Amino acid sequence: MRKIGKLNVVLLWLYSVGFVLLSPSQLLGQDYSVEATVSENQIFIGEQFTLSIQVSGTTMRNVSLPVLPEIDGVRVLSTTPSRSTSISIVNARTSTTTTYSYALIAQDTGSYTIPPVTIEIDGAEVQTDPIDIEILQRDQLAESERDQNPDIYLRIELDQRNVVPGQQIIASLVLYFKQGIEISSFQPTAGWRTDGFWKEELQNERQPQAESVIVNGVRYRKATLIRYALFPSRSGELTLAEFPLTVGVRTQPSRNDPFGSFFGSGANQRRISLESEPLTLNVGSLPAVNNALSINAVGDLRVQRRLSQREVVTGESIELITVVEGTGNIPLIRKPDYNLPDGLEYYSPQENSNIQRTGSNISGEKTFTELMAPRAPGRYVIPSERVAVFNPQTRSYRYITLPEIPFNVTPSAERQLTGVTSNNQTPRLQPVTGLAIWENGSSKPIFSRVWFWLLLLIPLAGLIIGYQKRKLSNRLYSDRSFARAHYAKDVASDRIQQAKSIAYDNDAKEVYNLLHKTVTGYISDRLNLPEAGLSDREILEAAKEAGIVGETYNHLRSILDKCATISYAPTGSASDFKYDINRTESLITELSKQL
Repeated sequence: MRKIGKLNVVLLWLYSVGFVLLSPSQLLGQDYSVEATVSENQIFIGEQFTLSIQVSGTTMRNVSLPVLPEIDGVRVLSTTPSRSTSISIVNARTSTTTTYSYALIAQDTGSYTIPPVTIEIDGAEVQTDPIDIEILQRDQLAESERDQNPDIYLRIELDQRNVVPGQQIIASLVLYFKQGIEISSFQPTAGWRTDGFWKEELQNERQPQAESVIVNGVRYRKATLIRYALFPSRSGELTLAEFPLTVGVRTQPSRNDPFGSFFGSGANQRRISLESEPLTLNVGSLPAVNNALSINAVGDLRVQRRLSQREVVTGESIELITVVEGTGNIPLIRKPDYNLPDGLEYYSPQENSNIQRTGSNISGEKTFTELMAPRAPGRYVIPSERVAVFNPQTRSYRYITLPEIPFNVTPSAERQLTGVTSNNQTPRLQPVTGLAIWENGSSKPIFSRVWFWLLLLIPLAGLIIGYQKRKLSNRLYSDRSFARAHYAKDVASDRIQQAKSIAYDNDAKEVYNLLHKTVTGYISDRLNLPEAGLSDREILEAAKEAGIVGETYNHLRSILDKCATISYAPTGSASDFKYDINRTESLITELSKQL
């Protein structure tokens, strides 16, 4: 027989006492949740709806039936709920979900509140949150008038309309359809024209979910299919064009249809084309900026500035880095135009963006890098600046002060004199002794020798090349339109390489967005067009005015149409991506010869 020591007996006794005094939920923690929902929040009088209480958790042992309170305005059809249970195992952790469903019927019109429902879990009472419902009187419409409401239609719904340039608007593509209709698929049929807006598609965190609503006295189900973040690029009256969509629908056969049961539901499947109504939006003007830099920043944004180093030598490059981060119009933010000190060589600035499109806001950061090189030693100071950021919530500017940044420049070691002694006296030259052999040299003049002309031409060529580079560098810094045109092909090549690198991940949406930005960005940079807000039609018209005709023009239009269609409906394989990337690369080569 196995013996138990005294210490083990004491520990076992303490554990048993603790087990009796503490309930399982207290020992393991209350690892459960209770939630009450209704199938509809708006109900017609006499209409039936469902109240569901869902209990989920991993440590539940005893769960009692919910206790329904008195509910004004409705009648409970059965006090015994229907019950369903599901079990899931994730990372060796078992979770149980039990749903209790009650059938209710609306009796009196008005606004009511379903009080908290009480349920007992492991000896502890838990209550749900109250739920507001509204019971409506059915409209006194004739049946013929009620049938005039469309069975299915499409709308663009905006979260706000009182906006200014650069302010984010959430545009949701919402599909409405009557009871008895099932949606099997949807596909945008062409690019959505949003002239005057910068558009970013938001990534859906889950599949579209249908909910029940009442529209003009008729019950519909609605589902949000796609959401976009729109940023107006100018003030005034702007119009969002119709959104075209192809929808696959399946309708339930009528009870009076003698062939419905024979042919099955497949006979009621079809594809229909829908278009939303165009929307007109009046965009207000931004207020004037009060003695500060305007970088077109709108939203909850932060601005920071720093130097890559504070101690440099003459001729050494130094970076002035500005980072704008937060939530807002990150893609439309402009480079700050600082007052920089004299005595520095300035090179073409760079900018990089890191944008997140998940959720209901565009967020991320944009980085501007100014490359400088001091020409002379000394102490330099980059002056402080005030930067204006417009806050849409308060409808006013928030001013951010960037402190001044000093840095020191010391002489380069290569420029110090090494041939002078400590007492500024020229060192004495000592004769070289040893065996010497004398030869008679030729008496040709020095200018007749090849090396003389080489030594003369090399510095001259270096001066000419340096002058041209200096001239080009100054123009790139002072002339923004020339800098955009100069670097247009490099920017396009970088985007094509990015598209190639992500093509293997089968991320069709990002690939074709990059190809679209490659083509439109190259033409905008070469022709000095606005960097954002131009539609594909305006890009094509500008290209035609610039002399792009014939096969190159057809090639350009074909790629823009392909990007506009595919970017909203990702399809294809890696081989398709490679083919379209090569087409875009060859188009940039053709355009570079004609622009």
